[in-house]
Amino acid sequence: MRAVVVYESMFGNTHEVASAIGDGISEVMAVTVTSVSDTATLLDGADVIVAGGPTHVHGMSLAGTRAEARKMAADPDAGLHLDRDSAGIGVREWVGSLPATHAMAAAFDTRTNVPRIFSGAASARIDHALRQRGLRVVTPPMSFLVDTSNHLESSELARARAWGIDIAHDAMSLNVADTTAARA
Repeated sequence: MRAVVVYESMFGNTHEVASAIGDGISEVMAVTVTSVSDTATLLDGADVIVAGGPTHVHGMSLAGTRAEARKMAADPDAGLHLDRDSAGIGVREWVGSLPATHAMAAAFDTRTNVPRIFSGAASARIDHALRQRGLRVVTPPMSFLVDTSNHLESSELARARAWGIDIAHDAMSLNVADTTAARA
């Protein structure tokens, strides 16, 4: 089996989380971690697609919220730096352009460490969009937390890695169950 972890990242947090998820998945199956702008042929034959992005205004980013993030990073007093993959499309546009596939999927986001009612969670919207495109979700969406200074909380990368392992095991189990059912 093969997985692809696809991410959108503005300040690097979601990129780091995607890499940690990929590290976890790699313990069980082959995996590629890539930004939403670089997925052209990587999805061909993928059994599992894990997609994530930052939470902007309670959901997935928009062109306007990405432009606002770039303005924030341009302020020298903000202490923010744009991720090398921050230009281009966001996860919303990427999911909307996904070709038909029967892959399994999982969704994640990064969001501020405040009650979800105040921050929202892009992962719920990503999960819904993946289901709408016909992907079979293998696990509930997951949020990884950043502090109010926009830095990942200390335990989040370890948690992301563990979640990646869980996704891979869940996908392997579903694949075995599907194969067994098809033979019956």
